Amino acid sequence: MFVLERTYDLDELVRHNMHTHSVFSLCAKPEMTLEAMIRRAEEKGLKTLAVTDHSDPGDDIDTYANFLFYKEKLRSIETPVRVLIGAELSAYGVGRYGEPYEVDKALDFASYSHVHYHLDSWEHPEDRSPRGYAAHELAVLDALFATSRADNIAHPFSPAKMHFFSEDEKNAVLASITDNELGDIMLRGERAGASWEIHTPTFLRFTDFSKRFFNIGREVGVHFVVGTDAHRLDALAPEGLAERLRAAAAGKRIV
Repeated sequence: MFVLERTYDLDELVRHNMHTHSVFSLCAKPEMTLEAMIRRAEEKGLKTLAVTDHSDPGDDIDTYANFLFYKEKLRSIETPVRVLIGAELSAYGVGRYGEPYEVDKALDFASYSHVHYHLDSWEHPEDRSPRGYAAHELAVLDALFATSRADNIAHPFSPAKMHFFSEDEKNAVLASITDNELGDIMLRGERAGASWEIHTPTFLRFTDFSKRFFNIGREVGVHFVVGTDAHRLDALAPEGLAERLRAAAAGKRIV
């Protein structure tokens, strides 16, 4: 289910932060209460705020209970911001998912991670070369799109959590995905109703891939969203973000 209209206008896309973490994510700062996040979103002129706390296998987090808690809390918070209560869910292997299908479909925004290879629970490919990991990611996404679980793909193809790889090897993972493979899987996601996140930490770091990702996505006609992966309030709407994303989409190095 697409929650935003299709647009390639980055000035518009940055007004909808679709990847943020509240105190229900252990990695978030204590300041990330629901109301504080909403008030900061108001100050910064955001139109949409999606709260996407982690939901990883074995983390003992009750994603559905947290969803119900925040939905009830929203009843007492007046705001012009569209607030979506979702989760950063886990496709932690080919056909392996962290939550029941019914939970995914109950959320306002089911955003799926497929690249948390740093977690002990995550499936790894038999071929542990850069190309082996790229092929595994494509297989995980292909299986996910057959289920209609996902509303969005969080930090797509990001090698940032592959701590076992050097920076050159991380770039090699991305470079090993061909343009045809990238276009095919992005179109498969579009047909399955899943948007593709322009994940700002990844997009600004791996700009050679970001240029391909953005341009091929436009050619295929996918829905993009922007997510800052905010774990603190000042990351909800960084100044000058649209300009930096435009530079990255052109393949320019971001300092």
